[in-house]
Amino acid sequence: MRNALSTLACAALVAGATLLAPASPAFAQSAPQVQQVKLTKGSWSGKVGDSVELEIKEGALPKKVAGTVQKIDTAKGIITLQVTAGGRTVTRPVFVADILSMKTVGAAAPAGGSSKPAPGGSSATAPAGQPAKPASGAKVDPQGFELDENGYRVSPKKGVFVLPWKGGVGQTARAYEIEQVGKEADKWGPGQTIIMEIDSPGGLVTEIFKIVEAIKSVRERHRVVAWVKEAISAAAVTSMNCDEIYFRKMGALGAAMMIRGRDSVYGDALDAFRSEIGVVVARNGRPAMVFEAMVLAKAVLTYTKDPVTGKVTWHDRITGEPGEVVLSDEKDNLTFNASNALDSGFSKGTAETNEEMAELLGLKEWYEVSDYGRRIAKNWQDLFEGCEKDIELQIGRLNIPRAGTPAENLAANIQIVEKILAWCKKCKPCTDGKGIDAEDIEKQLKDMRKQLGEMRKAEQRTGS
Repeated sequence: MRNALSTLACAALVAGATLLAPASPAFAQSAPQVQQVKLTKGSWSGKVGDSVELEIKEGALPKKVAGTVQKIDTAKGIITLQVTAGGRTVTRPVFVADILSMKTVGAAAPAGGSSKPAPGGSSATAPAGQPAKPASGAKVDPQGFELDENGYRVSPKKGVFVLPWKGGVGQTARAYEIEQVGKEADKWGPGQTIIMEIDSPGGLVTEIFKIVEAIKSVRERHRVVAWVKEAISAAAVTSMNCDEIYFRKMGALGAAMMIRGRDSVYGDALDAFRSEIGVVVARNGRPAMVFEAMVLAKAVLTYTKDPVTGKVTWHDRITGEPGEVVLSDEKDNLTFNASNALDSGFSKGTAETNEEMAELLGLKEWYEVSDYGRRIAKNWQDLFEGCEKDIELQIGRLNIPRAGTPAENLAANIQIVEKILAWCKKCKPCTDGKGIDAEDIEKQLKDMRKQLGEMRKAEQRTGS
């Protein structure tokens, strides 16, 4: 019904467009104010006059709309746009509830004149990942980004680099993407802020050692922040290697025990892990007993706070002191939530939206300098999911009875196994997780091809 009303309102405005002439302003208007509009997912900050791109719900499929903001009515939940439809410029009201995504692609010019170049030389703020118009005579790199005197790219605003770090550690959450987003941040010079949006149930212990080294290297040049939705096991250790940890409201971090199959690991393997990773965690300013309580179910962790200074003191036993908070007992591994992580000082804050996070980070606004981290994370996630689906499909095809000669069936199976081998080379973490070994597959293929050759020779002899 809301979509229908929106369409009818737009049609009425189109019909009356030729009857109304734009009025000449009698006075210069003040600069439009920035407003924040909460969307179904996330929010948009902007002002009247901004050029925007939206994706809205309209019928069965989403629709993309581009235009200029004419009015923002937060009370009624309506944003009015000036759009081009059928070769004519008209206004169109859009219900905020129907907006799936919204981004600014061009800011409004100041009232009474044209826009001036932004500080740093660029005349406009470009969308993430796109170069802004360089200042006259400025040096640019091959991609069109303006360079400063040191050869670093000039960012129109102080902002962040975001790396969505989701899924199984060693599968879709890897050290490789951390290294790559660090290299991307290098292009804008040292001291950038990289936010790892962590949403992972954990994964491979072997990947942790790679991750620790990757984060350590990136932290030598940039500020690395963990923004936790879920960080369990190996993902918890990953978070504790970042400069700062922030939580989402329903965030959880902990339970870093080693698992082999369905059982927890003890003995030399666990001791080596505790020793090597525990030392690194402690160097990062997190108490060793916090890490121990995450790794060992029997480890106890509590804390007390000085009522005057607020200083936190950690304890590996229940002391009975006034105000003592017990985080883990002898039954379960430690897992922080947003509340006790903040109260104990383990986290530096809790944020649910980008704007809230920007404030915690000391930024004037949320601005993503580059969308590189988001792109490489999505590309790998899509590839991994495609591998999982196709591997299941190919394995299923191997078991389907077919008509035809034995040689024809073997030839068909060879094609299937070749596709599986291709995935082994293209997406090794996926095939490794399914217990598929490339060397074994290559041996099987060699035997199958040899067998097929013998079959065809036999068929030729029989046919002759």
